[in-house]
Amino acid sequence: MHGGGLFPVPECTNPVWPCALTGAAAFLAGFRGLSVVIHGSSGCYYYPRSLIKAPLFGSFIMQDEVIFGTGDRLRSVISDVSKDSERVAVVTSCVPALMGEDLASELDGFSALLIDSPGFLGGAEAGYRIASEVLLREATVTTEGVNIGGICLLDPFHRGNLHESRRLLAMAGIPVGAVISYDRLDALSRLAPVTVYANPDYTASGYDGGTLLGFSAIKKTFSSLSGDPSSVLAECDWAEELVIAACEKYLRRNDPPNAAICSQAGYAGFFADLLVRYLGSDTPLILRRNETDTPAVTDYDQIADALHGDSYNLIIGSSYEAQMKPDAGFVGVTPPIRGRIVIGSRPLAGIEGVITAVEMILNALMDKKKRV
Repeated sequence: MHGGGLFPVPECTNPVWPCALTGAAAFLAGFRGLSVVIHGSSGCYYYPRSLIKAPLFGSFIMQDEVIFGTGDRLRSVISDVSKDSERVAVVTSCVPALMGEDLASELDGFSALLIDSPGFLGGAEAGYRIASEVLLREATVTTEGVNIGGICLLDPFHRGNLHESRRLLAMAGIPVGAVISYDRLDALSRLAPVTVYANPDYTASGYDGGTLLGFSAIKKTFSSLSGDPSSVLAECDWAEELVIAACEKYLRRNDPPNAAICSQAGYAGFFADLLVRYLGSDTPLILRRNETDTPAVTDYDQIADALHGDSYNLIIGSSYEAQMKPDAGFVGVTPPIRGRIVIGSRPLAGIEGVITAVEMILNALMDKKKRV
């Protein structure tokens, strides 16, 4: 498909990454007290529902409504959902967006927001930004401290990232404002003026205050915030010594890994830096899921062709790439991650996130060695 508007995406025949609708739904579903209605077909509901693991509602429009209008069905769904909700957010899918209906008028009389984020606008990150722009228009900066951003229900590490971000901010004596987006809806009335991002690919509008991916980023971010960063900086140094020791022990008996990374740009850069800095790897092959200074690579066949171009012994990505390279060590960081139980709160952000990432890499490589 071809993207439009501000978020163009390359032509993709067999996509492996969620669309803008899914990203918008993930942002909104992170706020308790806000019910999310997917205005589209059953497929446009069940796909994000399978990834987000949070309550969603659907309008399930039918064929005849594509011709005669979807307004009556949408109002009926919102009427039912509103009975048990503080507020409702409606996310448009491709079909009603292309029909050109005046859906805003259908929301008259309801405490509802319209999020125009059909899938053809781009990937999940585009939808996340669109939804954040609409919801945060109503937010007010009323508290001191720092918001935690980059929390997204699509990210397998979002809960761990949140816990670790809170821990580090508490160490520095910095109060937390709102969590974007994993908080109560009324948290937007106590927004702080600065946001630090656990996952920099899920950014909200404004309030930028740095990222928490990797030791260097953590030190830079905390050195720029109000509060006392000394405890955080000291723990960074201690944890880095542990990482160096573990990687040197591995390298005494093994060659540096030859890795390919298929993930969002932030996590890709994070893992690439760890591999080069601590494990002596050459610069890994990086196939980014989202658009950056280079085009996104989200077509299954394109990814398969790229991975078969070399003998990689470490794959960092999703179950798609694991299936393409079954003999390589595998680190799952990108949905979908199938055949594994992922219910804990492991982080990739923060100090514990670096330790977790290095553990995952070394264990994947050693497991592969045992299989050979």
